[in-house]
Amino acid sequence: MNIIDTLRFFRLKLKLTQKEMMPEYIDPSTYSKIESERRALKINELEEILSHISVNSEEFFRFATFDKEQQDFRKYFYYCANHLENKSTKQKLLSYYFSLKNKEEKTLRELSNYIAIKNFFHDHWDEVEELTQKEIASTLDGLLNKSFYLQYDYAITNNLIRFFNAKEADLLITKMFPIKYEEQRDFTTKKFAHSILINLITLKLYAKDYEGAEKYIRLAKKQDKQNENYNFKLNLQYLTNLLNYLLEGEPVYMERVYDFIHLLENAGDVTHATNVKKEVKMLTHERDSENLLNNYTIGLLKES
Repeated sequence: MNIIDTLRFFRLKLKLTQKEMMPEYIDPSTYSKIESERRALKINELEEILSHISVNSEEFFRFATFDKEQQDFRKYFYYCANHLENKSTKQKLLSYYFSLKNKEEKTLRELSNYIAIKNFFHDHWDEVEELTQKEIASTLDGLLNKSFYLQYDYAITNNLIRFFNAKEADLLITKMFPIKYEEQRDFTTKKFAHSILINLITLKLYAKDYEGAEKYIRLAKKQDKQNENYNFKLNLQYLTNLLNYLLEGEPVYMERVYDFIHLLENAGDVTHATNVKKEVKMLTHERDSENLLNNYTIGLLKES
């Protein structure tokens, strides 16, 4: 729904007349003209209306759609990611992908979506090519030359971080964190940013760069000061326990890893829990062999 449709939706649900939406206005037909789109709605008028009918602005904009194209992209992307063989939705996403592929100059949003499709679906669909070194290098160069990062910048970095070497990743993370104006950022932007750090820590564990993993864990613990992203906090604590186990071999840390897995299972996220078991088993194989702890069956988190 657009803003006008959303206003109409709330008016009808609250059983209000058009006149009751803007009772202080001299011309009682003002709101009627707005709802019928014969008059433009001003920002201060929207603010006044929402205040008058006691609708929280955040709740209002959860219903309103500013960017239907992006909403459709995310709907198709996530559906296809979980239903790889669905031909009709696949064709919609591929049509969008080819339209972006043929565009020489892409907006930041288009570049973000293009990279996301290539990064995920190249391994599943023959029609999607892998990311090229030229694409990765030019995107990194663009990111490093920025002084302020938007949601799509964090989304791009989240998809490309595994392709950057240690020096490149360090340079970019130093510029991106701490997140500027964090309190004003929306949850999705912060979720992409937090996911970058989780993925970096995971990559460091795979590379057995435990010092690097510790560094990014310290940085990650300084994020989410408002304690909004509990998924991030839980994954971060999980990775901290896994690192401590790899460094010290103390069973207490593996018990905490098990607690995380059980939490996922109890919450019904069986796929995530299974991936955790497989990957932690891979990462702890040498440590378990050294300490004769082969009775453990454990694993690492999936990408957010």
